[in-house]
Amino acid sequence: MVDDHGEVGLYAVAALALGLGAVHVLSGVLGLVSSLGAAGALVLAGSRTVLGLLLIPAGVGLALRKPWSRWVGVVAFGGIAVVQLLPLLAGTTLAVPLAGVLLSTGCSLYLLLAGEAFEKADDGRVLTEDTDPHEFVR
Repeated sequence: MVDDHGEVGLYAVAALALGLGAVHVLSGVLGLVSSLGAAGALVLAGSRTVLGLLLIPAGVGLALRKPWSRWVGVVAFGGIAVVQLLPLLAGTTLAVPLAGVLLSTGCSLYLLLAGEAFEKADDGRVLTEDTDPHEFVR
């Protein structure tokens, strides 16, 4: 069972997924339009768009506690962190959106560790002689 703190955290990650998804789709589409000549910028903008498109349904699924949304969110948040670090690794820029990298990595780790939020709740019923509608044969 998820406590109130875990439920609030899950809704916060769902809201972040929706927000970051929308931002990355918009920045990816703008990047695709503006980088028609450069192959590296085209790949970076395309990956932003795809990962943003993955985050939007993952955010809705996280709010509804769908089990598939946890893993889609982990992959998409992790991918966003990697995509934001790619210009630094390629040597094209020294400025990295550190807050975005830390936020994406933190959300991905939170979803990895929040497995109990997606488990089915046990109703606590136990089958005994008194609760079984069929007779026990001894």
